[in-house]
Amino acid sequence: MKLIMENWRGFLQEGRYEAATTELTRKVIPHVKYIIDEVIPSEGVQNSRKDLILVIGKKYLEGKGLPKELEKEMYMAEFTFHIDKKLAEETGDKFMIGGMHMSIPGEGKEDDYIKISSYFDIGFNEQDLNAYLGELKAVTIHEIQHGGQTDDVLATAHPPKDPLGPIRWDYNKIDGIRGYYASDSETDTYTKEVYKRAKYHKVPYTEALDMRIKQFFDMFKRRRDKINAEDEKETPGEYRVKYTEEELNDFFYKELRDKYIAFAKTKYPEAVGI
Repeated sequence: MKLIMENWRGFLQEGRYEAATTELTRKVIPHVKYIIDEVIPSEGVQNSRKDLILVIGKKYLEGKGLPKELEKEMYMAEFTFHIDKKLAEETGDKFMIGGMHMSIPGEGKEDDYIKISSYFDIGFNEQDLNAYLGELKAVTIHEIQHGGQTDDVLATAHPPKDPLGPIRWDYNKIDGIRGYYASDSETDTYTKEVYKRAKYHKVPYTEALDMRIKQFFDMFKRRRDKINAEDEKETPGEYRVKYTEEELNDFFYKELRDKYIAFAKTKYPEAVGI
């Protein structure tokens, strides 16, 4: 009986917010196809002198498109879209997706919302839709998962409250990166996100995790190299970023990877490859 209950709890964890994620992303994809067919090829985009162009987005509110499953967690899910003409040139990617969950601690869930932002290179096309949808689902369920967290868990993603301390983590230091990505809040949401990515691409959990870890590492390495290049010009020998590439590698590929796998084993025991 105990084994049956544990399996049932595991099933509930794995399936939580799956339906809501599918419902939202199904609503978004036709708009993305419109951007591919009508917006990107338009003269307004092709001939624009701006590198970053905002495209009309989508909002799903309680009673107006927000999945029923989410009505107790937030009042809105917003999806924004941008054309970034230099995206592929600067990152090698034809699209990028970022997300955020906003809440007011101690005020209940009625003011909470999530925002998913997509950035498309000017070369983004229908051949990229499958990869885009997989990433959209993963990022969306990540932010939805935040909506189900308590204030105490959400607070772990921020520095401890201290009138004299920082209000956000210092990403120029490994401890700052660790404070955010290894927090209880982000460990919960990133392991959920990776589980969704593994299911979508039909790959082992560890393979999907390594895809995400590589994105983390590449992002912070690019950031370090860019800031160091600026500092070398302005203050030779004095650098704002205080970690080495080796320290960055050790944190993401060893420490954080092990932490996420250990957590996933407790939440998603049926996941392949852990």
